[in-house]
Amino acid sequence: MHLSRSFALKMARSVATCSATLAILTLVDCGVLAQAPAALKVNPATGTPVQAPAPQRPRRPMDSPYAKAAYATMQAPLNHLTPVTDAMLRNPPPGDWLNWRRTYDGWAYSPLTQINRKNVKDLRVSWTFSMASQDDAVNETTPIVHDGVMFLWNFGETIQALDAKTGTLLWQFDYTLPSDYPSLPGFYRTKRSLAIGGNKLIVGTIDMHLIALDTKTGKKVWDVVTDDYKSERTYNSGPLVVKDKVLIGAGNCSPGSANRDGGKVAGYFPPGGCFITGHDLETGKELWRFNTVAHTNEPGGDTWNNLPDDKRGGSAIWEVGQYDPELNLTYWGTGSPSPWSTVTRGSFGATGLYMNATLALNPDTGKLVWYYQHIPSDPYDMDYAFEHILAPVTVRGERHKALITAGKPAIFEAVDAATGKFLFAVDPGAQNVATAIDPVTGVKTLLPEPPPPGVTRCPTNAGARNFPAGAYSPSTNRYYLPISDTCMGKMGDTPARFLALDLNTQKLVWDIRTRVPQSSGQLTTAGGLVFSATPDRYFRAFDDHDGKVLWQSPRLNDIPNAFPISYMVDGKQYIAMPVGNPGLQGNTALYAAPENGVVRGSKSSVLWVWELP
Repeated sequence: MHLSRSFALKMARSVATCSATLAILTLVDCGVLAQAPAALKVNPATGTPVQAPAPQRPRRPMDSPYAKAAYATMQAPLNHLTPVTDAMLRNPPPGDWLNWRRTYDGWAYSPLTQINRKNVKDLRVSWTFSMASQDDAVNETTPIVHDGVMFLWNFGETIQALDAKTGTLLWQFDYTLPSDYPSLPGFYRTKRSLAIGGNKLIVGTIDMHLIALDTKTGKKVWDVVTDDYKSERTYNSGPLVVKDKVLIGAGNCSPGSANRDGGKVAGYFPPGGCFITGHDLETGKELWRFNTVAHTNEPGGDTWNNLPDDKRGGSAIWEVGQYDPELNLTYWGTGSPSPWSTVTRGSFGATGLYMNATLALNPDTGKLVWYYQHIPSDPYDMDYAFEHILAPVTVRGERHKALITAGKPAIFEAVDAATGKFLFAVDPGAQNVATAIDPVTGVKTLLPEPPPPGVTRCPTNAGARNFPAGAYSPSTNRYYLPISDTCMGKMGDTPARFLALDLNTQKLVWDIRTRVPQSSGQLTTAGGLVFSATPDRYFRAFDDHDGKVLWQSPRLNDIPNAFPISYMVDGKQYIAMPVGNPGLQGNTALYAAPENGVVRGSKSSVLWVWELP
């Protein structure tokens, strides 16, 4: 084929023009790609990077009568919501789950019996719901259920209301963090529980706001600030509604980053430690404040070797407290000091109130009624910041209302709920930090710092137990608690132990030893069951008498590292648990059996709900 000279010239010019245009676009594109990334923002006080907020997705309009009618039908469960009264919180309706552990006494016990030993083998999935699963997400939360509506926290400070029968999303509240919020590890930005009182859902945010949402609409009712978020304190535990007040405790006051160069150098930690505040339920107004690290001008302020207040740190609140309406006392466990080493923090042999303590406060005034310090002068990060079980015990022939807890050493310790007097301690033998325990006072003789040559202190900083809470059943009078006995080196290939402590005899009636430890909180039911999950992605139901496995779920999406609950809607009982995006503890549990972690799939979070056929 022959092309005319004029046509060839036109084609050449066209190609040249396109080539030039392409070259310009390429240069522009390369120039954009070659631009230096935006400077990383940091908190000038701490040097911690800050994270940018995620963009919000706009709502789609509903412009047809059919859509509006269908939406109204979907929203119908919200119309049945009634205010949560003080009487309900003291004695919740059987089908509701109104607190972190359902009831003020910390039991995590459901009185429902529809699902029981005989039929639990027939459990099947009722519905699921996808939860936020960002790369840095950590899911350690507990759903709240009232009048057939479930309230659920999602990583990133999103709160959702769901139809607890079908999983239909009813409303969603998205909280926007400041643009310069510190980029803290995910386990400081999780949320272990919410609270409900009246017509308000109460949320503590990780930038130190306490907010109330209308339970029917998700609209913000009030919003108060308790601290400058640049201090890096967070609310990662949860609130507690007591009568006409909201109580909440601050966390992240003893971060691992405060221990540099093997703990020989102190890094940044929130100065002055953590605190618990009491607020008016109607307005959010702060009514009182209790510092969990005693300041110089306060009782106990002389227990820190004369350190200035800004050099005292720790005593974080990991999990929401419990409450005894008869005694009008609320109980809170506190964490370890910061830095961890007595030498690095400069306190040496000083007891350092109120590290590793159980605090009994008057919820009306915030005044300290009594305290019991489990490990003073802690050099080993042995937090006592976990659940407290209010239950009856008989000790030396006397009946007591006891408050029972276990810190990281996994020693069961009981004190009198009214006075704080020591009652008993049961050591399963997963630790050597306490070399002796006085049987009358509970005072511990501690392993010296540093340990003697050839001695490895146990447990590690992860603890023989961590935040996943144990549970109690009044049917058996047993406290069920899994522990990990990996450190002492005596358990061989089965370092995981699932314990049941009989509170009548103070003897272990279960000591189930397995390869893979439990990684979730525990749930007990009047159906004779104990529910728990493991990091190899199974959820199980155990017989609460002999520990026999009666049901095992199909493989779950990811590691379960949150808290299971049970509730009822329209006469049907459900079991629910958020699963996935485990934090530090969940991953530690996985690697207790390292073969399970050789190949890891993608992280994800899903709320699973089970029912009987």
